[in-house]
Amino acid sequence: MYHPFKQGMSLKIQIYGLIICISILSFFVRIIIDVDTTRDYLQTQMASHAKDTATSLGLSISPYLDTDGIIIGQTMATAIFDSGYYSKIRFINTKHETLFSLENPTHVDSVPHWFTNTVKLSAPTMQSEINTGWIIAGTLEVTSHLGESYLTLWLHTKRSFYSSLILLIASLLITYFILQTIFKPLKAVEKQALLVTRKRFTLNNKVPLAHELRIVTKAINNMVLNLQSTFDSLAKQTQALTNAVYSDPLTGLGNRKSFENYFNAVTHSITSERPMTATMVTLPSLVNINRTLSYQRGDEYVTDVAKILKLSLAELNNYRLCRINGSTFVFIAPYDITFLYNLHANLIDLFSQKQHSSHNNGYARLASINVEKSLTLSHLLSSLDTKCTIGESTIDANIDNKIVFSVEEWQKIIQSIINSGEVSFSVQPVKKSNTEFTQCYFEVFTHFIYNNEKINNSHLFAMAEKLNLTEELDKKLIRDFINIKMQYPEDKFALNISKSSLYSPEFIQWLGAFSQHYPCLKNNLIFELHELSLLSNIRVAALHIDAIKEVGISVCVEHFGTSLTSFKYLHGLDIEYVKIDGSYIQDLIDNPQSRFYIQTVNNICHGFGIKVLACLIEKPETLNILESLGCDGVQGNLICSASQVINIIDENTNKKFTFHPNVLEFCK
Repeated sequence: MYHPFKQGMSLKIQIYGLIICISILSFFVRIIIDVDTTRDYLQTQMASHAKDTATSLGLSISPYLDTDGIIIGQTMATAIFDSGYYSKIRFINTKHETLFSLENPTHVDSVPHWFTNTVKLSAPTMQSEINTGWIIAGTLEVTSHLGESYLTLWLHTKRSFYSSLILLIASLLITYFILQTIFKPLKAVEKQALLVTRKRFTLNNKVPLAHELRIVTKAINNMVLNLQSTFDSLAKQTQALTNAVYSDPLTGLGNRKSFENYFNAVTHSITSERPMTATMVTLPSLVNINRTLSYQRGDEYVTDVAKILKLSLAELNNYRLCRINGSTFVFIAPYDITFLYNLHANLIDLFSQKQHSSHNNGYARLASINVEKSLTLSHLLSSLDTKCTIGESTIDANIDNKIVFSVEEWQKIIQSIINSGEVSFSVQPVKKSNTEFTQCYFEVFTHFIYNNEKINNSHLFAMAEKLNLTEELDKKLIRDFINIKMQYPEDKFALNISKSSLYSPEFIQWLGAFSQHYPCLKNNLIFELHELSLLSNIRVAALHIDAIKEVGISVCVEHFGTSLTSFKYLHGLDIEYVKIDGSYIQDLIDNPQSRFYIQTVNNICHGFGIKVLACLIEKPETLNILESLGCDGVQGNLICSASQVINIIDENTNKKFTFHPNVLEFCK
C-alpha cells in the first residue's frame, strides 16, 4: 500500500496547509457572520416598515370603512401594495370577516432557490386597529414581502464573497512570497545536509534573514568543515602509510610487498576455467645508465617503461602491475598466455622502438609463465627471472594465425551468448559481522555458457571490450538474473557491472526503462564496481552513480585499495559499501600495517555512512581481527563458499534460502 507521507510531510507543506486552512476558515466565518448580521438587520427593518405601514394606512382608510366607502379604502391599500414591499394586506372587521385582501407571490426570480432555502427569512406581520370615531371598526394586517430583502441580502452576500475572496487571494500571495523568502535559504540548508549524506562537502555562503536560520546555517557549515578536516587528516595519514608500505615511490605502482599480498590473495582461486598469467619485465641496461650517465636518467628510463606498461595494460579489465625491485616489473592477470599473445607482441615491439645506444644490453626483456595453484611466489619469480636472463620468449610464431582466427570466433561466441546464450549463476553471502546467519547481501557470480562449456569471464569481457559488446553482455546478465530476483524480491543481491556500462549514458537510460517494466530491480539490488573503473573519470562516475541510485539500485566499490591512491575520491560518491581488496586480508594476522589500514578505512567510511566489507577470509583468526576492527560484513570460504543457483521444481519446497554444503537452493 502506498503511503504518501511515509518519509514525513515537509515543513513547507505543513505551513502552507495551515495558512490555507486558517484563511479559508476565516473566509467562511466572515461570510457567515456578515450574512447573519445583514439578515437580522433586514428582519428588523421589515418589521418596522410593516408596523409603520399598518399604522399610517389604517389612519388613512379609517374615514372610508362604511359600506359605500370600503372600495375607496381598498383602492388606497392597493396603491401602497403595488409598491412591491408587501406580500399581504388584509382588513378584518370585528365579526372576523375579511373585507378585502391583497396578496403577492413570495419568490424572486433574481435570487437562486438554494440561497433562499439556505438563508431563512421570516416575513413579519404587523396589525393596526382602525376606529370610526370611538368605535373599533376592525383590524388591518400588513405582511412584508421577502423578495426585496432576499434580493438585498443576496447582492450583499455576493459583494461580501468577492471582497473576502480577493482578500484571501491577496493574503495567500503575500504569504507565498514571504514564505519563499524564508524557505529559499532553508532549502539551501536542506540541500547542503543532503549533500553531506552523499559524501559531498559544500559550504552554504548565503546568509538567511531569519536569525534562527542563520544559526542553523552556521552550525551546518561548521559541521561540514569539521568533517572535511577529519576526512583529509585521516586520508593523508592512510595515504602516507600506504605509500610507505605498499607503493613504489618513483612510479606510484605497488612494490614487492603489495605484489606478494596480491599473489597470495588470488592464487587460491586459480582453476582450469580461471587461469592466471604472470609476466616479468626487466631493464637490463639500468645499471649501466646509472653508472655511465646519471641516476636521473636511470629514473627517467624506469618511468618510461612504467608508462608503456600502464598504457598497454589499460585494455585489460583486471590486472595488478608492481615494481618489485629497481629494474624489475611484474604484472599478473587472470588470462592464459595464448590470450595475452597480442599484448606481449605489442610490448616487445614498443620496447624495440625505444632502444638506442645507451641501452647496451637492450631496452627491456619480457617473459611470462602460467601460474599454477601450487606454485610458490619464490619459484614464480625465480622462473621468470631465469627466462628474462636467458632471453627465452614465450611468444610462439605459430600462434599468430590462431589469434586472428580467435578474434573472429569471439565475435561469433559473444553475439551468440547475447542472443540466446545460457547464463549460470552462483552466489556467496556477505555475512553481517558478529552474527550467525544474517547477511548484508548475496554476491552473484556469473558464468556464460557456450556449447555446454563455461567461458572464461576475463577472456570474454576483455574481447567484448574490444568489440564494443560489453554493455550488451551486462544487459544479458541483468535480463537473465531478473527471473531469480522476481522470485526473491525481499533478498538483497549484488551484480558486478563493467566499466563500459558504468560510463555509458545509453546503458543508464536502458536500466531506468527496464526497471519500469521490472520494479523488483528497484529494491534490494546492488551494483559492484571495480575501484579502477571509478578512477578513470571520477566526475562522470559520480553522476552515473547518482543516476543508478535514482533507479533505486545501491552501489558497492569492490577491490578497494587496489589503486594505492588517496581516499579522497570517496568524497562525492553516493555509495553504500566498500569491499576491501583481498590483498590486505591475507597477511592481516602478521602485518600490523594492514590492520591499521583497515582500521582507518573503517573510521573514514563510517564517518560517511559507508559500510565496510572484507572478503577472501580463510582463517578464523582473520575473521576475529576483522570483526574487532569494525568491519560491517565478512565474506569468504570460511563463512560460506560460492554456491550454484539451482532451480528446484517442487511445490512442497519451502521458498526460502536453504544452505547446503555445496549448493544454495532456489525454489521455483
